[in-house]
Amino acid sequence: MAIFGKGNSDLLRQTLAQLGRIGEDLAALKQQVADQQHAIDQTRREANAAIANGLTDNRAAISTGLTGARSVIREGLDEINGRFGDALTRIGSELGVIHDGINHLEGELEPPAPRQSAPMADGVAESAPEPQHEPAPDTVEAHEPAPAPEQVAPAPNPGILRAAAGIAHATLEAHRDTWAFLIQVAGNEQHFHIPGKVDAHKGFVNVRVSGPSLVAAITSLNQVTHTADSPVTQAIADHIHGKITQAVQAIIDNPRTNGDGTPVRIVIDDRAQADQGGDDQGGGQASRD
Repeated sequence: MAIFGKGNSDLLRQTLAQLGRIGEDLAALKQQVADQQHAIDQTRREANAAIANGLTDNRAAISTGLTGARSVIREGLDEINGRFGDALTRIGSELGVIHDGINHLEGELEPPAPRQSAPMADGVAESAPEPQHEPAPDTVEAHEPAPAPEQVAPAPNPGILRAAAGIAHATLEAHRDTWAFLIQVAGNEQHFHIPGKVDAHKGFVNVRVSGPSLVAAITSLNQVTHTADSPVTQAIADHIHGKITQAVQAIIDNPRTNGDGTPVRIVIDDRAQADQGGDDQGGGQASRD
């Protein structure tokens, strides 16, 4: 029974006390581990939330940036299309003028028919031509008809030209083919100025021209109307000439003394009058809207 002696009892108590302290230390250690785990979980949740918010903000920023970039690119493309459209229209107008000038030069530079000379033998002088006998009356060759006299166009009405020269600026509205024809006819005139910008929409152009350009257009169209070889060309030139002079005549008949700077409107777009409630859409009227 010595194992339950006083000495063993003290040892047992000490061992139990140490086990109690170890248990407390283990409990404290477990609490520390639990606290650290909670802190780690909290940090992970906060990190995930920050990452999610950052991704959302980045998506929004990227979307906004892409929208702005698309807008800038679209505006740039519209500006490029506008510049190239104006340049192509101006180039087409200049090509029409050049083509007309080339045709005019080709007509002036036709070489004369070569003269045929009689061959000469070496060392033998050319003999005098033998006298030619007039053929009998029944063998006389018919002479070629004399060329027709060159057509001269009558001078345009001076009053129309003076009134056209006094127009500060006018707006010509017509089909682009009509505008190209006018450039081809009047492009070589000294006072006809091809505008740098032409508003075109669905084959219909809106062009601003000056008074001197109108004078040059009237003069050139009058010349082509009376001297062109093609009746089609004459008809087109006469129609455009009539529309412009009609607009100028309207200004002569109803002059304005207090001009407001609104351009004169010349429309070359004839249409039939509507059956009910339609307005007469005939072109060539002078209006300031």
